[in-house]
Amino acid sequence: MTFRRLLTLVLVLAAPLPLAAEEARKITLRTLCFSHVNNVKKLYLPAAEGGGLVEVPLFTEVFSLPIQATVTDNKASFFLSSTPPTPGKPAPALPAVNVPASAKVLFLFLPNPGKPEAPYLVVPMADDESSFPLGTTKAINLTPANVRFDLGELSADKGKLVGPGKTVIIEAVRKVNHLNQYDAKVLFETAPKEFTEFYNSRWRSVSKKRDIAIVYMDPVSKMPAVNLYEDAPTPAPAPATATAGGQ
Repeated sequence: MTFRRLLTLVLVLAAPLPLAAEEARKITLRTLCFSHVNNVKKLYLPAAEGGGLVEVPLFTEVFSLPIQATVTDNKASFFLSSTPPTPGKPAPALPAVNVPASAKVLFLFLPNPGKPEAPYLVVPMADDESSFPLGTTKAINLTPANVRFDLGELSADKGKLVGPGKTVIIEAVRKVNHLNQYDAKVLFETAPKEFTEFYNSRWRSVSKKRDIAIVYMDPVSKMPAVNLYEDAPTPAPAPATATAGGQ
């Protein structure tokens, strides 16, 4: 299974079913970019108020602050430029993706190899606390094999298996040291039911934050690797105003 096919599978599996089609609705969104492609570091969506477009930044190490925007028919298509399109021609944009039935949405941007006109694949996820509770870890597997997360007491036969292209929410770890740290290991299935550890670290268990852990194949070493992103609560967003294309 190729890396591109795995990313496409993630797109299908990560997003909950959308709401019934409607003309337009406002959402609060955040973004996280796995790595920048072709130096594209910001995109644009229709603003929540006032028409025009609102700028959507793509950060690679932290989550963006919340942004208010509008989606139509429960789909989001991120524009590559704030410049109005030539009359009669569609605006350059990433392919539209279904938006989960949530007022809060996290968009994960993954590299889209060999597609300069669409440098990212977009994975939308419900970002409300009922879908992604505080204290939990969202584990995403972008490798072609099963991986197992051994986190604190959730280890060995209690470890959490994540299949290729799938996402699993792992409950909060309770066995921690005086610094709220726990042992975190990730193992790669090298043969049926045989796992080899390739990652060993210490993570923090904090009831007022969430984590996203992405397992992927490093393009240089060709070995599995892990990126961990800590997600602390953010303040409510101010109403977004159009920054481009407005009247």
